[in-house]
This record gives sequence, structure tokens and C-alpha cells, in this order.
Amino acid sequence: MGKKSADEPLMTLQELSAYLHLDEKTVYKLVATGKLPSVGGDRTWHFRRKDVDGWLERELVGEDEAFIDIPDGMKLPLEDLLPDSAIIIDLRARTPVAVIEELAARAYGNNWLTDKPWFVGAVVERESLSSTAMEGGVAFLHTRAKDKGKIVRPFLVVGRSWEGIEFGAPDGRRTFLFFLMGLKYDKLHLPILGRLARALRNPQTIAKLRALSSPDKLRALLLREDEAARQGIVPEIPAGGFAPRLDKQLRLRAMRRLQQQRVADEVRANLPPPKAKKSRRKPAAPAAAAPAAATTPAKKPAAKKK
Repeated sequence: MGKKSADEPLMTLQELSAYLHLDEKTVYKLVATGKLPSVGGDRTWHFRRKDVDGWLERELVGEDEAFIDIPDGMKLPLEDLLPDSAIIIDLRARTPVAVIEELAARAYGNNWLTDKPWFVGAVVERESLSSTAMEGGVAFLHTRAKDKGKIVRPFLVVGRSWEGIEFGAPDGRRTFLFFLMGLKYDKLHLPILGRLARALRNPQTIAKLRALSSPDKLRALLLREDEAARQGIVPEIPAGGFAPRLDKQLRLRAMRRLQQQRVADEVRANLPPPKAKKSRRKPAAPAAAAPAAATTPAKKPAAKKK
């Protein structure tokens, strides 16, 4: 047995990336931080498949569930994670934390979370390390810890912002599409993250997702692109990107609503501080005014004639 283990071929970083269905940059970070077991060092790592499988089973699955019972992230249909109620077509949030709050509120409202404050805090903590926003206007929000007790079922929530939000993307541009991932296990998280990243590599796909006018159309396009990514169909990516043809009416409504909110915020900011409330007690009656004769010098009485 020992000889067979020693003779087992080692995987390179590129082969490990293909095995985990992740890009090499993500795998490199996992190895460099010591999270994935490796052989060798000084950026010449190699990997034993049994060590990688053992790490997955040991680190990513709790004692109360068998590794084999968790669905394979490469085979699980995206539609099982993304019902119609998981899509917010017009995010109201205008800041990164507000985006996380709004997406988590949808998951909590769908009974997919038992502890919304914990989840929001965990996502914010992850974002504070480095932004999950990618070039092209997409962000994949998730937590570092996978707490099965606080996540009822694996889920995705997708939110779209018409105006876009400054979210720390590498290209310095705004982010328009947000994918909140509550997948409970990294056996699901890592493959599905890779699937979504591949499905959204094409700027034309992102442009269509930004332009569609209804949640069901947005969901249908996501499912089609994910299925193509699972089958290994790689679309041709236009060199110059692709500008979205946004629905003018929906965008106009969103812009008006945002403008009204800005005006309301400015009005509130410029209002004087509220005055102290007056006591409801009736004021004490003022002292009786002295008669006019008391305030003006009295005339001397005329002298009596003798």
C-alpha cells in the first residue's frame, strides 16, 4: 500500500484547479495560505488527490453529515438554488453594506436563514478582507465560515442595481449584479462559484442580465448560461465588450426613485435640530398689573382755600 501511495502521480497546480473546478488564482491562494495540503514548496507545489479529498471531507463537512450525502456542486442544477423568489430585479441599496442587508433580508424572508444578523456580519467580515467584486460589474458575496445550523438550505440570491454601486472591483468601476451565496458546504460553494464565474465571463451575458426587465427572464438566462458552462460550451467573447441595452422605462423609474431619496436625505440633513418639547402644563398666570395710577406720579391735590 505504501509503495502504491508513493507511486501515485502528483497533480500540478493547473491540474488541481481543473479537479476543483476553480481558477488557478483561487487555488494558489488556498495553497499559499496553507489551507490545501501540498507537497514541495517555493511555488513548486504538487498535490496528492487522496490528500485533497481527505482535506475536503475533514474540513468542509460536519460530523453529523456524511460527505457522500452532500450533493455534488458540479451536478446540482442551478434552478434548485435559485427560485423566482431569490431574484431582486431593482435593488434599493446604495452602499455595500446596504446591498448585503437587502439580499440577506430576502433569504431570511424565504426562511433560508435562521440568523440574519450573523449572516450579514459574516459576509461583511469576508468583504473587509478583500472585495468579492470582479471586473465586468459582478460580485459573488459569501461567508468564510459555513455554519449549517444557521443556514437552513443552500441558496443563491441575485440582486441587480440599475445605477451600480462602488464595491471595490479591480477595474475601479461600479458593480451591478450581486450573487449572495449561502451554500452551507464548500463541496457546493467552490464548484458553483466556479460555474457562475465561467458563465459570466462574457460581457454580453452581463449586459443582457443588466438589461432584462423581469425576474423570470433574468433567471432563465442565468440557467441557460450555467447549463452551457456545465457542458463546457465557451462562447466567443467580443474584444471590446458589450454595452447593455437597458429598459428605458424601468431605468427611468429607478433613477427617479433614487433622485427623490437623495433630495429627501438632503432635506433631512439640512433641517434644524428639533426643539425641546414644551411642557403641557399651563403657564402660571402673570402677576396682576399694577393700576395705571401706581405707575404714573399722582397729581398733588389742590391746596384748600383758607
